[in-house]
Amino acid sequence: MISVAQIVINWMFLLSLSIESAFITTDDLQNVYVITAENSLVKFDSTGRKQFVYNQNRFGQLEFVDATNPLKLVLSYPDFGTVVMLDNTLSEVGVVLLKQFGVYNYATVCFSSRDNNFWVYDEDDYKLKKLDRNGNIIITSTDMIMQLGEVVHPAYMQEANQYLYVSDTSKGILVFDLYGVYFETLPFKNIKKFEVKGDRIFFKEGDHLHSYQMKTLEEKLIALPATNDFIDVRLESNRLYLLSKSELSFYRY
Repeated sequence: MISVAQIVINWMFLLSLSIESAFITTDDLQNVYVITAENSLVKFDSTGRKQFVYNQNRFGQLEFVDATNPLKLVLSYPDFGTVVMLDNTLSEVGVVLLKQFGVYNYATVCFSSRDNNFWVYDEDDYKLKKLDRNGNIIITSTDMIMQLGEVVHPAYMQEANQYLYVSDTSKGILVFDLYGVYFETLPFKNIKKFEVKGDRIFFKEGDHLHSYQMKTLEEKLIALPATNDFIDVRLESNRLYLLSKSELSFYRY
């Protein structure tokens, strides 16, 4: 049995915001992006000050935001098959209706920092596809049945370190190169959301943050501050963000 080190950090509470949400993300400037219960996207700065709001309902429910590049946000509305791009003021700079380009069924997308385009997994033909902001498909992988011998159903994706990381809750975190060629599977199942930072992957595990070092294979469990049933967590530089059903809390370490 592999022993996982338990880490205790002296978290310093900074502030909390009353907000109903089930999803947060952050950027490397320590801005926080929250999808509210009213289906709005709200951007807060590192001090908790509200900066901008994006609110429209013509594409259905907003499910996901990728803020890898704070100047080029990617928003996903899977019910209507729509990807929206925003600038740093949460103003629309592009809308892609994926059905117009042959993608009718998908669950998640992510930003590509290599060329400022985005990835999507087509659930109908089991392929990873990269599209530009005009909807042109510029990379299409071989289908997953040929690559893996089985179908993949991604819950979350992130491009980092010249790889594309894709979590399937029943299989683990699958790693592909930037052409959609399968590389390996990391043995962490039931992961709906994760965060790649440098050579580590972080994901929520109970009341801890699980850290996996991809070069050494070292695993750590980081104790998180006491909070009321938090549902999402993010690390950004020396900040920790914890989201419960009605509150977003900021910590420093």
